Amino acid sequence: MNQCPFCKDGVLSRQRLKKIYTYQGHSLEVNQPGEWCNVCGEGILNGADLAATDKPLREFQARIDGLLTSSEIRKIRRKLRLTQKQAAAILGEEPRVFGRYERGEMTPKRAICQLLRLLNNHPEQSQELIGSEVR
Repeated sequence: MNQCPFCKDGVLSRQRLKKIYTYQGHSLEVNQPGEWCNVCGEGILNGADLAATDKPLREFQARIDGLLTSSEIRKIRRKLRLTQKQAAAILGEEPRVFGRYERGEMTPKRAICQLLRLLNNHPEQSQELIGSEVR
């Protein structure tokens, strides 16, 4: 166990603590892994600790901002019967970038979300775009 570098009185131990994240007046509680002080409550987070809560935080912010979540993007693509490569071509993205949207590793810009919503509501339009964009 390591001495807390913040308060110098406590000891850091690896654990998951419930933490509240606030974004634009909305809050989300997550179980954040890290090295936490038993006295002052401060913590040290490594890359894996941050990655553990990255997707839920990204999805939370997307919902607040009115953007699509990764599961919504995947659902729309499947409804349109598009491969990731086809969907990426329609949206002007690289297939690997579109895959990151579906895995929740990136949040698409508003314009991409709006086009996906439009195609979700008018799926017949996707065939027109496939014919002109995907070769």
